[in-house]
Amino acid sequence: MKQLLTLYFHFLPLAAHFDFFKKLAGLLSAAGAALKTAIEALMPDFNAWLDKEDAVMRWVRKSVLTEQIAEADRYVDLQLSAINTTLKAAVYGNTDVAAAAVRLLALLKNYGRIAKKSYDEQAGDVRVLLEQFSGPYYSDVGFAGIGYRVALLTEGFNKFEKLLRQRETEQGEKPPYTGGEVRKGIEAAYRQIERVIDANAVVGASGDFEAFIDLLNPVIDHLNAEFHHAKKDLGVGDHTVIEPVDTQKYTEKPVTPVPEVHYREDGKETKRLYLGKDFSITYKNNVEVGQAELTIHGKGDYKGQKSLSFHIAR
Repeated sequence: MKQLLTLYFHFLPLAAHFDFFKKLAGLLSAAGAALKTAIEALMPDFNAWLDKEDAVMRWVRKSVLTEQIAEADRYVDLQLSAINTTLKAAVYGNTDVAAAAVRLLALLKNYGRIAKKSYDEQAGDVRVLLEQFSGPYYSDVGFAGIGYRVALLTEGFNKFEKLLRQRETEQGEKPPYTGGEVRKGIEAAYRQIERVIDANAVVGASGDFEAFIDLLNPVIDHLNAEFHHAKKDLGVGDHTVIEPVDTQKYTEKPVTPVPEVHYREDGKETKRLYLGKDFSITYKNNVEVGQAELTIHGKGDYKGQKSLSFHIAR
């Protein structure tokens, strides 16, 4: 029994969202007679929403801010590239400089190729990255000598993010409906069509329905693989490994060690997770001598929690 796969629409960038529905419209127009008849009453609503999304896309592309945003994006990409180049050279410095550079290069690697991502994804990644530079990796930034580049990146990113917000609120030739309203409308229209196709495929009404599912499912699967990143649960199974913490020295103050944390999916290489980006930490009984406990809490692409005990001694 064939069914249409679930497409996680809320993960799709605007252009990918529109492209999917354009492709869907083409597949529906070329579908068999039985399928066309079954969804005939639903098509006017679907086509009306598709026209509205087309209008939204045309407005976005015509926006006077488009080139300004592209230029700001290129500047951000340039600074990220310069930081990466500087760090690669710093690896050959003295012990402290090299160690800092290695940690920062590993941090950058976690984000993948930021320049290849959509504007919204880039904004999210760079925002978190700058938080890392000014937070847990602040001393590494100083040792590796990239403080100046980080300042330039911050300045460029602030301009880039401001332009993105400005484009969202720009009026001019903007259609009398928002992109969010259009997304909800066309997705609802699609779900009605989806239910009819699935129901007919279940009862074997015609081979047209299964043939259509065979054509659309690979498209859905590709989009889910590219844009949908389901959160991984740190507390499930033995995927998460927290490195043991050495006995800590009693100081009369809270002891807050940060262990190395690794995550491995079945059949994949182990991935290092980082405080602030992938998890946060809470502590328990971490002042007095004796057994203490820390708990990591997933964030970003991770959820769930896992705990580890450690000792405090005089």
